[in-house]
Amino acid sequence: MDINEVLGDLRQGMQYPALILNSVNGFLSENLSADNTQNLIKAGFMVIDHADSVDDFTREMQILGDTFEWSMQILSKLKNDAACGEFIRKFDVNSIKFEMLGPVFDNDFGFMFTFDLRFFTGDLSYNPDLWLKEPKETMAGFQG
Repeated sequence: MDINEVLGDLRQGMQYPALILNSVNGFLSENLSADNTQNLIKAGFMVIDHADSVDDFTREMQILGDTFEWSMQILSKLKNDAACGEFIRKFDVNSIKFEMLGPVFDNDFGFMFTFDLRFFTGDLSYNPDLWLKEPKETMAGFQG
């Protein structure tokens, strides 16, 4: 979900608890021999739940405990999937950062986690057959 979806759902009655994925950014990295390109990703998520009453400290503490526990289960699944090594190559547990949220949106509380993932990247070798040698008439700027 992006923030506009969240805000729109708040107006229409979002379902709780909610898992919200943060935007992803990253970079490519090559080893010295340039034969192993990896995609290093900074990713994250939020898990939030709703407190019906403002200043209900007991409910806020319950939500924080629950959302932290659910988040730990999500992180354990990522760690387990990374151990298979098929899609996620590495899940760097030491990179996990988190912060408590609340109240946010409409009296919601929870946690936001960010972390690093490493994926294998496809072949980056240049294939000239995939590129045009000459511009086509339908292309912008064609001066044939």
